[in-house]
Amino acid sequence: MFQIVLWCFAIATALVVALNAAFMAASPRAWFRLPGWLRTQGSLTERKYATGSGAIQVRITGALILFGMVWCLYETLKARR
Repeated sequence: MFQIVLWCFAIATALVVALNAAFMAASPRAWFRLPGWLRTQGSLTERKYATGSGAIQVRITGALILFGMVWCLYETLKARR
């Protein structure tokens, strides 16, 4: 039972991280419009990171998170062969 709860928590966490990363990579301005309970912005402010070079940093971070998740999934599935 504990293992099922743990897997559900891991899947939910991965989905939230993937959603945040996708919004970060696609549109930092839209990412700042996500609800506070869903967005993981930390100390980032919309004024500084929604446009300009700050937006580029947010987009790169989102792309790196997505790349890391895909890479880990690929390596996990490759190792099971």
